[in-house]
Amino acid sequence: MHQMSEDSFDRLPDPLILVIFNSVADIKTLIRCRAVSKRFNSLVPQAETLVLKVDRVISTDSDGSFFLSFLKSIFRSLHHIISPKSLPIQPRPHNSPTQILRGFDRIRNLEIELPGGDLCLEKGAVLKWKAEFGKRLKSCVIMGYRGLGEGEELDFGGDMDGGLKVRVVWTISALIAASARHYLLKELIREHRELERLVLKDRDGEGTVVMDREALRECRDGEGEEEQEEEEVEPGERDKSRTKVPAVQMRMRHEPLLELERCRVRMGGATLVVVTPIKDGRKMGAEEAGLVCDAFEGMFGEAARTLLKTRTYLLEMNSF
Repeated sequence: MHQMSEDSFDRLPDPLILVIFNSVADIKTLIRCRAVSKRFNSLVPQAETLVLKVDRVISTDSDGSFFLSFLKSIFRSLHHIISPKSLPIQPRPHNSPTQILRGFDRIRNLEIELPGGDLCLEKGAVLKWKAEFGKRLKSCVIMGYRGLGEGEELDFGGDMDGGLKVRVVWTISALIAASARHYLLKELIREHRELERLVLKDRDGEGTVVMDREALRECRDGEGEEEQEEEEVEPGERDKSRTKVPAVQMRMRHEPLLELERCRVRMGGATLVVVTPIKDGRKMGAEEAGLVCDAFEGMFGEAARTLLKTRTYLLEMNSF
């Protein structure tokens, strides 16, 4: 009877239990596992693959939500573009992802999931983006549309083209959202030097920030340079709640009405924008197709690949 009552987990070696914990990945579940036994309590912090899902409110303070702080950073950035007068910087939340992850000391692959996107678009419009960062922005692929239809004509009140202004606003909004997310990750990157891959995305799939091992190393190595650059910036010149977006080149493609054969839908006001720093603009061409094909799946992937074959409009934007 004594042998039958023995816990089967006690006979499993530690490396195998860690494989199980890495498969579980969800941080909330792993934290609960720490209460199971002393052995689990000592092994959970060694998990290398983690998924952190940020709830609507992550802090116990009524004003200290990580997500609320993130939204405030977006609004401050938009305000700064519209008005030169700076807004006061809000205090850092008391219970950020960085603090939650301090209980784990061997993280190699980390995915952080935010509650939802933050871009305010017109009714029916949808925008998705994927950005890659190192110390600064490396690339951002943006795909959007103003409406979908199945066989019937889409009506935008006579404004089928959507206007260049709308497409530029979409691009700026996506870049601000991406740079704010990157800024929020810097402290975490600095503390977890063993990280090899970091992904931050929205639960609804609106935006994704990706950093691989080389990009993470570049971000850590460039900390001193960034601090020096911050000292050279005049007070109130730029919102400090996001990473500075460098001068960029935007390769924009647009179709008033795009037929998607596989998905059997019509996409109205379809827009694809590939953003890269101006100094890296020469690297486009073959690499541009690779960025676009890796950015999206499903309907958005088909639309992006189709738009690659259409006419390209080249625009440039100063840093902000």
